[in-house]
Order: sequence, then C-alpha cells, then structure tokens
Amino acid sequence: MQITELNQLEIKFETADILPPPFSHQILLTLDFKNDSIDTKFEIAYTYRDEISDEEILDEGFTGDEDLAWAGELSNAWKPAVLSILKETPDRPNQKALAEEQNFLEISINGNVLGNPKNQESWEYFLNELMQAVYETYGKELPFTVTFKKIESNKLTSIFGLTLHYTDRRVEAYTDIDNLRNSRSISWEEAGELIGQIFIGDFIQEKALKKEPQTVGKFISIGDGLWYEFTKSVKNPNGNKMYITSLYQRFEEYF
Repeated sequence: MQITELNQLEIKFETADILPPPFSHQILLTLDFKNDSIDTKFEIAYTYRDEISDEEILDEGFTGDEDLAWAGELSNAWKPAVLSILKETPDRPNQKALAEEQNFLEISINGNVLGNPKNQESWEYFLNELMQAVYETYGKELPFTVTFKKIESNKLTSIFGLTLHYTDRRVEAYTDIDNLRNSRSISWEEAGELIGQIFIGDFIQEKALKKEPQTVGKFISIGDGLWYEFTKSVKNPNGNKMYITSLYQRFEEYF
C-alpha cells in the first residue's frame, strides 16, 4: 500500500469473542502526524467485567483499574515505522467474516476507512509496540530491560544487557566481561526478534531468584525483578526441546 501523504492513522481493535473477561478489551488509537511530533489519542477499555467478581479480576493479576484514556505526543521516530508497515499492507482489505477466535482490527488512513488488513498479525504486533510507547510516554511503565548473566567456575562473569526505549524506538545494548563494558549496536528489529525468542520459554516465578545471582550458572532477568536460571526456573516450552540451547547460543554471539 502506497501512501503519498500521511496525515492521520486510526486503529480500532477488539479482542476475539472467545476471550473472556477480565482479559477482553477494546482499543482506539489515533495518530495525527505533525512536522516534529505525533499528536496521539489512546483509549483502552476492558469489557464485560461486570459479569465477574472483583476477586476474579484480582486473581488474574489485574487491579481493576486498567482502563485508560490518554492524549499527548509520541516521538516522530514512529512515523517511518508506520510508513513501513503500510508499505507491507496489501491494498485490498480482508473481506472474510470474523471467526469467533479472531480479533477485530480496522485501520483508517487520513480519515478513510481501509478495513481489516490482510497482514493483521503484523498490525497487532505493531499496535502492541505503540501501546508500550504510550505507556512509557505517559509514565505508566518503564523502558523494557533484559539482562543475561553467565558466571563460570573460574569466576569469569559475562553480562549482556538490552534496553528498549519505546518512547523513541531506541535500543541500548552492552556487554560486560569481568567489568570491561562495551556498547553494542543492535537495530530495533533485531532487538524485537530477540525479545520474541526469549518469551517463548517457560518462566517459573516460584523457582526464580529475587536477588542478582553470584554463583556459577546462566541466568536471565526479564524486567520483573526476578532472575531465572537456565534449565531450572526457565525451561524449554512444550514442543521446543532446543529453546534453552538456541537462546544461550544467541546470547553467546553478543560476547
């Protein structure tokens, strides 16, 4: 899809009918592109929560106060990303009726409704990135950080750190080998692919460490304040026996 002039993008989203409360929700995101910033309106509303009790909401890890309506500015660093996904979007929308397990997603460009894009999965991922940018800009969440730490039997310590700043699509990465720290250059796309690979794993909070490890082993922190040890508190997911090995090799490539 070729856009000669991009003035506004609107995304409407609603979770599939099959998803129950307290998880079901609706999103409306409007981006108005200015010369040096993006005027943004964001609304998320969780649906059908009146059908369940407050206790059920809390038991699922929610507070009951997840609805948000926010207006502000996002960095113009997001405009090239919007143009990129529009370029990858077929001109003709998806005409098929929604299945019960399918999310609703509709895009509008410059006030013109284009409907449900055929590359909906890409748009849902992109919408999640934009949501994270809103939450960081609003101050609701901090930048996302991942740290891998390896301590060998001879006490040699190697660390790889990665921080994604969704506010301006900026990546900070470094390696630290026995206190010798060096910056690493990693693209936004590579960082996103690495994060996706990490979260395939089975993370077991009950077995995780609450303090940064100082003993021999391989560990990863995913921004929740815990440290997960390879094969002990982070394990291969069902159907993927190579997850731990491939993830460890991926981190090793950065050293």
